[in-house]
Amino acid sequence: MADQPRDETSFVGHEPCPACGSRDNLARYASGRGHCHGCGHNEFPDDYDGPRRPANTKSKMSQPYEPYQGDLGDETFTRAYGIKTDIRRDIGISLVPMGVEHLGVDYPRKPCVTFDYRLPDGTLWGQKIRYKLPEGAEDGKTFRFPHAKGSQAAPMYLMHKWGQGSDRRSLTIWEGEGDCAAYYQVTGGKYPCVSLPNGAKGAEDTIRAWYEWIDQFDKIVLVFDGDATGREWSKRVAALLPPGKAFIGEVPGHKDAREALLADDTKAVQQAYWNATEFKPDGIFTVADLREQALVLPTIGIPWKSPTLTSWTYGRREGEAYYLAAGNAVGKTDFCTENIEHDVNVLRLPTAVIYMEQPPVETVKRVAGKAAHRLFHLPPDEGGYTQDELTAAIDRLASCDHLVFGGNFAATTWEDLKQRLRYLSVSKGIKSFWIDNLTALVDPANERQSVETIVKELALLMQELRTFCVMVCHLRTAENGPSHEEGGQVRLSQFKGSRAIGAFAHYAFGLERNTVHEDPDMRLYTLLRCVKDRFTGRAGGNTLWLKYNPEDGMLAESDAPPETASHGFQPVDTGGLDL
Repeated sequence: MADQPRDETSFVGHEPCPACGSRDNLARYASGRGHCHGCGHNEFPDDYDGPRRPANTKSKMSQPYEPYQGDLGDETFTRAYGIKTDIRRDIGISLVPMGVEHLGVDYPRKPCVTFDYRLPDGTLWGQKIRYKLPEGAEDGKTFRFPHAKGSQAAPMYLMHKWGQGSDRRSLTIWEGEGDCAAYYQVTGGKYPCVSLPNGAKGAEDTIRAWYEWIDQFDKIVLVFDGDATGREWSKRVAALLPPGKAFIGEVPGHKDAREALLADDTKAVQQAYWNATEFKPDGIFTVADLREQALVLPTIGIPWKSPTLTSWTYGRREGEAYYLAAGNAVGKTDFCTENIEHDVNVLRLPTAVIYMEQPPVETVKRVAGKAAHRLFHLPPDEGGYTQDELTAAIDRLASCDHLVFGGNFAATTWEDLKQRLRYLSVSKGIKSFWIDNLTALVDPANERQSVETIVKELALLMQELRTFCVMVCHLRTAENGPSHEEGGQVRLSQFKGSRAIGAFAHYAFGLERNTVHEDPDMRLYTLLRCVKDRFTGRAGGNTLWLKYNPEDGMLAESDAPPETASHGFQPVDTGGLDL
């Protein structure tokens, strides 16, 4: 092997092997060449002119590797795995000498653990060999070399032990051979158990290949490694199994059964089976599952700045997404900024502001201005403030440890924003997100699908993070009546992405203001309309008036302006909860 020329191009990554079915034994190089370190299969692109390695003659195994005899093959192995010599011989585990070539490096022959894999009829399908690469080896993995005999899918380890006449009441599927062997030894080989040929990540393919054989058993217990990856894969595999048969177990206090056996905790190995719980797909609950939460009395959530809006919605709740839309320059951003200042300074709520079409420094000035009742985003003579007032307001905001600004992401994507939201929630404890706007996140090449994906995933993300958000979005042009910039009524169907927003939003609000009214005073009035109420349905159609004070830049609830009826505004007052 060492005298063969090498492909000197860089290693790209691992891939499944089409010849032996291995999940990741085929190494792909920058030259385009592929080489399976399990069965020796080679692939060469048409324009390849580099060295060509001959296929591994042992890939179709004619003779199994001869195991070491004596102490090395007995006591040494027992100390490493905890498996007794008689058990090891019974289930086809031994130590064999083997050297490997991996990513162009030749590693010496040394003792390697091998597991005999047999088909259900007892025919030897192949040996799976573990060669532990030394520290510092590229990709540092424990390399596996299953030598396949024929093209049939790899069986599960110990399948041949449970032929006709075996107990069919239960089957335990372990992630690794060492875990399966530990369970076999602890239970005296009385209860059917197998393990996966390619670990948890190859489990789905294995389950599909041997589905009929597995379906013979009444109860199927999956015991994968007790970490986040193992739990995730156990759920994915359980979803493939016959309904009602799948159970998921863990070895309490240990990562796996081999670790428990080496710690002489045989009870934990058995508890992995006896304490296993029936698999239920996410989102399916019994009344007993929900009883404790259901007995909690409803309360008013986190209030908006507007008492009337709080009464309509019963406040804001964790896991909810709210949408706000209006015509151009009607006042969406200003309405949000007013509420942001309330969240930060009055409620002391950990808040993140992400305005993607407004520089963060301008957003800072606007929020500080709401707190000081000054127009800091305008020149001093227009905003009515001094440099000292600006400095004091910015310093007060700077001392706040629960306000974070983002934005200026002109080219950001939903995937980028999703990462930021998760980071801010987990690392900074953010509870209130304000995002302006949805349109900036949409993929213009596939607008409809993009919007539906964002709205759905945002709703799920808020539930996952136990936070809430307000998302600003744009409106489609009104087909009839005055435009939105002329005070035209906002309808849910006019929201860009209305189909998805109608399905997943908890509340949707529209702002209506006639920005070109001939009377300047009328331009100060804004009508807030609730167009979607998922919580109770009662607030749908409700409206309230807000009036802008140009002297200090503040919005406040107001009575209806005197000329309401003659200018197309149609407020609806359906009452609400008195707070």
